[in-house]
Amino acid sequence: MSRRRFQIGRVYQRGGKWVGSYRDYDINPDTGKRTRRTITFDESVTSERAARSALQPYLDDYNAKAKDYCKASTPPKGVKTVCDLIEEWKRDILPNRKLGGARASLSHIRSYIIPLLGEKPLHELTLKQHQAFVTAVGRHVERRKTAENVYGTLSSILNSGRKWGYLVPDVKRQDVEFPRDERPKAEPLFFDADTAARIINVALYPFKLMFLIAALCGLRIGEVTALKVASLDFKRKRLYITAALDYATRKESTPKSQNSAAPVHMPQLLEKHLRDWIDRRYKPNPDGYLFTNSKGRPYPSDNVVRFGVHRAISKLGIEVPKGVHVGIHCFRHGVTTELLESGTPIHIVTRMMRHGDSKVTLEHYAHIVGDAERVASERLSRKIAAQLESDPELESVSVKTA
Repeated sequence: MSRRRFQIGRVYQRGGKWVGSYRDYDINPDTGKRTRRTITFDESVTSERAARSALQPYLDDYNAKAKDYCKASTPPKGVKTVCDLIEEWKRDILPNRKLGGARASLSHIRSYIIPLLGEKPLHELTLKQHQAFVTAVGRHVERRKTAENVYGTLSSILNSGRKWGYLVPDVKRQDVEFPRDERPKAEPLFFDADTAARIINVALYPFKLMFLIAALCGLRIGEVTALKVASLDFKRKRLYITAALDYATRKESTPKSQNSAAPVHMPQLLEKHLRDWIDRRYKPNPDGYLFTNSKGRPYPSDNVVRFGVHRAISKLGIEVPKGVHVGIHCFRHGVTTELLESGTPIHIVTRMMRHGDSKVTLEHYAHIVGDAERVASERLSRKIAAQLESDPELESVSVKTA
């Protein structure tokens, strides 16, 4: 755990004087971190050895507390700890996860679960411990969704322990109170039809065709880079989405969910450009990937975004809000937004986006104002407008009360 690490501190010169640096032992409850302290020694400290000697009492105080903590927190011999269970879970469960999900789980374990709960005996993980963990994570991340994801990893690990017969208290998720969002949720950035067309026009091949596929069919980045010639069915006008490439390793795996592995319609415009690509630009390769780089390998997702999307929007002078991620998913958001705003029934949009159910679509795109809402709003507006026109000075009127 982070509190158990012993300190050696460091010394350096600043402004002609020796300075010592160390961290407080106690963790700041607001930040979840230890405060770094610096001490500027007087003129009597003239060498690095003297500076280290002057700093040592502060380090001794810290290390004494850390030593006491180690003794108090070390479980009796033979008692399973969270760290013990994590090692078993990483060995037996983690290899079965998708690469992206496995990386996220390891990040949660490394950043939060081991520092906060690593040395806790499994039988001590009561509801109170779960709540304290979630609260501590929430203070650090300031996002409810992130805290829920971290807790989801912890729950998966502990559920495995219960199934394996370890004594782990059964804590229900609904009994844990998650933190509220401290910052307003940013609206997702999407490329509407006009913006998507402009980006496609200025992009270079093969990014131009990649973007056209994403803008017409709403594919995710890994699904675009995993497309093969065998994925194209010109007779039935379909693209078969059967695989996705991991954004970091380019290893091929199944798409995001079971519903994601489904055919999508190939519009006439896309058919024309795909045929042209195969006839004039496609480079044959052993695996049959539709898009390959100069080395004959599929494109890394980062390169598609950096050299494709980012260069295109920079060339067009499109301003992006600070901190907002811009990538292929902006095309997917644009497809869904355009469909919903044009009045396409929600169940059709759900099928086209290959979501699990309409609830997923509504959760992600609840901010969209569709035709039905627009008509209802205008109807109400006309009623109010009629009153405003008949009574322009808005004189007070009697109001009926129940």
